[in-house]
Formats: sequence, structure tokens, C-alpha cells
Amino acid sequence: MREKAASLKVAVKEMDYESEAEKKMIHNEIAVMKYIYQIVQKSARSSFIHIVQPLGFFLNEEGDKVYIVMEYCSQGDLRKYINVMKGKGVKISPAKAYDFLGQIAVSLNQLHCNGIIHSDIKPENILLTEDFKVKLSDFGVARQQQKGNEYLTQNGGTFLYQAPEYLYSALDNEISPQIIKTIQTIASDIWAFGVTMFELLAQNHPFFDNKEGEDLQMFELIHRIVNSQPAALPDQYPLNLKNIIKRMQEKDPSRRITAEQILNIHEVAGSLNEK
Repeated sequence: MREKAASLKVAVKEMDYESEAEKKMIHNEIAVMKYIYQIVQKSARSSFIHIVQPLGFFLNEEGDKVYIVMEYCSQGDLRKYINVMKGKGVKISPAKAYDFLGQIAVSLNQLHCNGIIHSDIKPENILLTEDFKVKLSDFGVARQQQKGNEYLTQNGGTFLYQAPEYLYSALDNEISPQIIKTIQTIASDIWAFGVTMFELLAQNHPFFDNKEGEDLQMFELIHRIVNSQPAALPDQYPLNLKNIIKRMQEKDPSRRITAEQILNIHEVAGSLNEK
């Protein structure tokens, strides 16, 4: 879509706008997007903001659909990037992997330094600009941290990227993780970041391969995430790179590496300085 007055190419997200619950959710998402962008913009150390900019919204004539207008990222999302590599039969280079690792770490650090948890980090929510700079999107379940650096979430995040500390109760009680309330911290974002980076390098989830994923039962996957170690990353990648991702997938959230610590690693800092 192209906005006529400014000739600005934008992205438009269509959502249902009928029930009171839908309206409340949409207005909350719009408010959260604006709030987060403004907070990060004020505190960012560089001029580049790693958050998709919200530009406004409008309703259709019937009033049952809402269209959220956002900054357009021409290279699509990281899922598309991974799928293109799969289609070509190629793997990401270590240099490019460090590049994405550093950019996503900066993105999360911009949030975490302001007490904001994204709660739904996954390849589909990591967008890429024309020159492959990272922008985080979809803040529908994002929350600001409460006292004690933690908050309660329900229906927050995407199941395949949820941290083991979130899934313990689901496994013990054999109920869907979507109805469990639990405490989440910034460490939950780091876990999802680690799963995303694993997929970027290995082109499959760390706890199942592409073939068995279609038939894998939910509680079997939860059991693996909670109790098993992730698969090994391909041998072609440097040990230091694999160790960073391993530290993001530490089962104990108190021992999980932070975005700030990732940015202080020599190879990561070097990849950012090259830009």
C-alpha cells in the first residue's frame, strides 16, 4: 500500500473489529506499540530504532475491520529469510549470523533497558528493512515489567518459543500452556531469541527436526523443551557462536545470558562496529 500524500510505502495489518473483546485487544495493541516506540526512541543511543514504527489506524466503512498502519520492511521477516536459504540449499555464513545475532541483541536490549518484555520473539516477528536491518514487530502481548522485574502473563507468546520455566506447569498438569499463568522475565525473551538463532543456523527447531515436527504431540515437545538438551548446531559454525546460542538456551533462567552480556562479547561487538 502507498500513502498518497507522502508517497510513503507502508504495511497494513487487518484485524477483526466487532466484539468488545476484539476492540479492547486492538486498542491495547495500538497503545502498546506507540508507547514502546516512543520510550525506545527517547532512550536509544543510536538514531536507528529497532522497533517497527506505528503510523496510525483506520476502520472500514462497515466498522467491523480495523487496519493498523506501520512502517514497511521490504525484505519481509526472518522466517522468509530462512525459507529462502532452505529453498536454495544454503546455510547462513558465520559473519551474517553474528550480524543478525548482534542486531537482535541490540533490539532486545533497547526493550529490556526500559523494563519492557516482548513476550513473542520468533522469526515471524523479526522484520528486515531494505538493507537487512532488524526491526521487532507484533507487540500484542508485550508488557512493561512490574515491581521485582517480573509480571504475570496469560496467552502470552508463541508455544514453540516459550521457555521451559513457562512450560513446567503445563507438563505437570497436562494442560495447554496457553491457559497457564506464570511469572515471566526478560530471560523468557532470551530463550525465544536462542530458539530463533538456532533455526537461523540449523534451519529447524532445536527440539525437533522438520520431518517429525508435523506429527509431534504437544506434550512430547513440552517434555523435550523442559527436560532435554537442544540438538547440536552444524559443525561449520565457530564454537564461540554456538556457545552463545547454548547460553541463551540455558534451562535455568537465572543463569541465562542477557542481551547486554551478548553485546559485550567480542565477536558480536565486532559485527556491530563493522556497520
